Amino acid sequence: MKKIICVTFLSFTILITNAFSADLPAVVQMVKKIAEQKKLLSSPKCTDYLYMPDSEPGVDSVIVVEKHNSRCPGDPGTQPRLFTVNVDKKTHEMTSDINSPAESEFSTFHGK
Repeated sequence: MKKIICVTFLSFTILITNAFSADLPAVVQMVKKIAEQKKLLSSPKCTDYLYMPDSEPGVDSVIVVEKHNSRCPGDPGTQPRLFTVNVDKKTHEMTSDINSPAESEFSTFHGK
């Protein structure tokens, strides 16, 4: 069990590193733009976007998390999830659990 968790965590870490080593993918840029324009984030500069391509068949996910470092308060060893946005690859429709992140109840992503 520990080996599976380590491998999963390592894969997730590699995916995150790859997602942020270059320009943000278009789907992440779209989520970021909406979140910032609609002022959905308390601190946009202390926010990261984790790209999960094909998290489900035909769906990409963007996990919006807190960024903790010398300029952003919090434990630098953590990145608490704020909310998730799922984007349908064909229709580009977006759903999010921004209004109920603890219950992960998804609804149309258009802000509060």
